[in-house]
Parts: sequence; structure tokens; C-alpha cells
Amino acid sequence: MKNTTVAFYSQHLIGVGHHFRNRQIVNELVKTCNVFFIDGGRLIPEADLDEQVVRIPLLPLRTGAQGIESVDKERDLQAVMRERQTQLSEAMEQIRPDVFCVEFFPFSRWSLKSEILNTIVRLNEVNPDAKVLCSLRDIPTRAKSNVLQPTVALVQRRDGDAMRFYSVPFGGIHHEYLAFNRRYYEEVVPVLNQYFDAVLVHGDSQLSRLEDHFPWTADIGIPVVYTGFVSEKLGDASRPGRAPDRYVLVSSGGGAEGLALVAPCIEAWKQLERDEAHDGREMVIFAGAFIDEKHFEALCGLCGDGPFRIERFTSNFLAWMKHADLSISRAGYNTCMNVLEAQVPSILVPSIAMDDQVFRAQELMGLGIAGVVHPDQIGVGKMTKAIAKMLESPVPEHDLSLDGAEQTRKFIESV
Repeated sequence: MKNTTVAFYSQHLIGVGHHFRNRQIVNELVKTCNVFFIDGGRLIPEADLDEQVVRIPLLPLRTGAQGIESVDKERDLQAVMRERQTQLSEAMEQIRPDVFCVEFFPFSRWSLKSEILNTIVRLNEVNPDAKVLCSLRDIPTRAKSNVLQPTVALVQRRDGDAMRFYSVPFGGIHHEYLAFNRRYYEEVVPVLNQYFDAVLVHGDSQLSRLEDHFPWTADIGIPVVYTGFVSEKLGDASRPGRAPDRYVLVSSGGGAEGLALVAPCIEAWKQLERDEAHDGREMVIFAGAFIDEKHFEALCGLCGDGPFRIERFTSNFLAWMKHADLSISRAGYNTCMNVLEAQVPSILVPSIAMDDQVFRAQELMGLGIAGVVHPDQIGVGKMTKAIAKMLESPVPEHDLSLDGAEQTRKFIESV
């Protein structure tokens, strides 16, 4: 009999990584808990939940050119936000969860602060004993660390939770970074200490710790628990029926930066084919579930009738990676976990727009798990050399913890 009821708040705004990590967690939780998955993002094709998980769809939001926006552009954003708040309040009243997991907030998702905090307040009214947990990837939004040198006392604690940042002359990058850090601290620490009961960091502390990125971790007055990485499991991972005998896999997550990553890979592969250095392999490309249609058409045009297979998305991605000779991708959380799970040679091209990716890529490169091409150096020549080198590399080995979903379930059972 399942005694614990868990509500999990998930909001992906740009790519699909957050959704897939959260899906892995709730599919594990449902083994022993009653699970309600509150999904506030765009519907992702073939992203199946366990049949026992109850999905509660909110009116979907995404990040647009001007910030957060309704996926349905005919709907007024403020009206959508009011309806979402009603949906969330009603969900708390009806479900009365024992545990409410909130992904990424308050380390990000600040534009949804009112919605999330109002939901927590309502939960506390209907179930005062409920526990509220922050579900956090391995690397949160990173503080502007170049103004946090250990020889410069920039911060002091005050009254336990508040922080006074020393003033600096107005203007310049130093002032901007300090202002960001001040706001970052104020958005995170007081909120965690007032509204949450624990932070679950879905990473391995031997690779990265929260204080590496959020230097005020000591001011967090609730438990910070490292669960290990949340990684999709291989299962039998049989070769996909459409897979070539030998291939290199290129993927770009949700596809927001798909063109910039995939186009140089296509041109590099053409060069290797001309040099007869591809050894009969094909290049299989998953350009992204949400890639711009014009960008996808352009990539298809670049492929022509060469040794390429290109699609937007597959729900069987891990099996494709397992049987690849090489993976080329961004350095997002989920794709890196797939690399670790499948133990396949890989080239990571971190997105500068996502500040977690550069750090993650560098750490994995330092362990000898992946090669890295800086996005500023993603020209055809550099990529051609990187592919040729990595195709000769041995299968990477590691001892990082990949049972984060299971450990999350065990922690929730314990509270």
C-alpha cells in the first residue's frame, strides 16, 4: 500500500532537459508513492510517464524574446497566470500532498516566485505537516565568482539569514556582478529557510558541490542532500531497428541552439568522408524537438544525399547513444548523464547561454570522460580534428553515482 502522496512541480521554459530529469524522478517515486506530476511546460512528444503517475497540466509557459510568455499567444499572460494559480491552489486542496517537490526554484524560476510561494502557503494551510523540497540539478545558476575572491571580503552575515554586500563604485562590470550576487542571495537563502525543508542536489559531490557555484551555502539553514545524478537506465537497450551498423550520434536537446551545433558537424563529416576517414559510418542527427522549422529544413539541405540520417527527436535516445561509436552534443545535464550511463566516447560543445554547461564539460573532460570543443571554436576544421581524435579514443570509465532517482525516492520515504 502506498502511504506517501507526492506532488512534483515541473516547469521547463526553453529546452526539454528539466522535464526529462523530473520524469525520471517521478517514474521512480511512483514505485512506492502516490505521485502527481504538475507540468507547466509545452507538451513533449513521446515523453511518457508511468501510467500510475497522475499528470496535472497547467496552462503552458515558455521563454520568449521578451521573457516568460504563454505558449498560446492568443491568451493574455496575466490571465494565464491567474488561471494557473487557481489550478495550483485547487490541486493542493484536493491532493493534500505529504511532500511537495519544486524543481529549480528558488535558485531560478524567479518570474514564477509568486505562483510557487502562494502554492506553498496554500499547501501549509490544508496540510501543515507537509514537507517542501527543492529539487536541484548538479549545478545551479552560478554566482559571478570573479568578484568573490577569497582575499576580498565582499559579504557578511547579518541576523543569520540576511546578507550585507559591501558597496562598490557605481558602474562597470564589478558593480553589475555584485548587484547580481546580492539579488541571487536574497532570492535564494531567505526563501529556502522560510518555505522549504530540504534541498536535494541531483549530483555527485566528488565532482561538484553546491558551494562551488553558490558560495553562501553555509547560510542555508535546512539540510542539503546529494542524491547522485539522475540518469535514465539502459535496461536491455537493444539496437534501434533503424540504426545503421556504425554511426556517430549528434544531438542538440530541445533544439534551441540546434543549427549552431549541428551545421559544423555536418560539414566536418563531409570532410571526413572526402578524406575517406569516416570508415563507412553514418552520422545520425537528432536536431531537437523544438528546433525552428527553417533551421531544420536548412540542416536537411546540408545533409543532402550524404551519409546522414536526420530527425527532430526520438524517445529512445539512450539506446541510440549506447550503440554509437561517438556522441556529439551540448553539455546539458541529461545528455551528460546519458554519456555517463552509456559509457560512450563523446565530444561536448557547451552552450555559453547555459552557465552550468561550461563547468560540467570541463569537469568531465578533467576526468577523461569527454572531449570538449569550445563553442567559439566550433568551426569545421576544429570539429573535424576532434571527431577524428575521439573516434580513436577508448571507452570511458568512471565511478560517479548515477542512482539519483532511487536515492531521491528513499529520502522522500524517510521524511
